[in-house]
Amino acid sequence: MQETSFQLSPGAYAVKAKTECLFMLFALCSVAVHINLLYRLLALNDYKSTFLIVYSLNLIPLAYFLVTIWLDKKPKCRRHLTLSTTGARYRTKFMTKEHEFDWDEVDVIHLEHFRVLFVLKNEEEHDVSLERVQNNEELSLIKEQIRERALMKGIDLD
Repeated sequence: MQETSFQLSPGAYAVKAKTECLFMLFALCSVAVHINLLYRLLALNDYKSTFLIVYSLNLIPLAYFLVTIWLDKKPKCRRHLTLSTTGARYRTKFMTKEHEFDWDEVDVIHLEHFRVLFVLKNEEEHDVSLERVQNNEELSLIKEQIRERALMKGIDLD
């Protein structure tokens, strides 16, 4: 079987339209803030603090946009669960150490609705949360892939 990777990030299975709606919300908020600050600038002659606020608020959408681009170019930094023929790799938190184990080391797999617990033969436990997977079809595909791997390798499945 080939390697199968599942993204566990909050927006991994969302449509790009969500991002576009978020950018539209940022743009509308930015316009409202700029109109308010323009009024303050004209009415109160408070130049220094107004320009500082405008500059700071303009950095927020830019920072969000740059982080989004960076994550698209570096998908390995995201939360993921990768199942291969030899073992599994996963990262449960953003930018943390990636954990890896072989199927030969696994004793029991506890498969729950939004959680997978791999218990190794040396009593080590690897808990992978699936709560952030937003698509039910993708969630059932993940569980089916884990069941198939468990049956192929003769691992007990609870």
